[in-house]
Amino acid sequence: MLAEAKSKGLIRVESARELRSKFRVIPSLIDYWTETQRILALNLLFLATEETIVRSANVERSTSCLLTNDSMIVSCMRHYGVSCIATSDNDFKRVEGVEVYRPDDLP
Repeated sequence: MLAEAKSKGLIRVESARELRSKFRVIPSLIDYWTETQRILALNLLFLATEETIVRSANVERSTSCLLTNDSMIVSCMRHYGVSCIATSDNDFKRVEGVEVYRPDDLP
């Protein structure tokens, strides 16, 4: 919403404080919702991230030398019983028990 408000000249900087001060324009900011609806229409399955997953991610990070986001992905995979991933990120090859598929169309 902040980016949209700034791009439409409704605020000078992307600041929640500034947008709050002009709260009457908030109902006109719909681009974020349009984009959210596009994501929801992709027929994706959204899975919850629980505290146990977050805690397990730290173990994955340390064990496989992963960055934080990658360790969260691996932790979620293990929690939900997923053992394969399609990615161009070679870091996942260091993770034991995860089979990496590298799509041919990714650089």
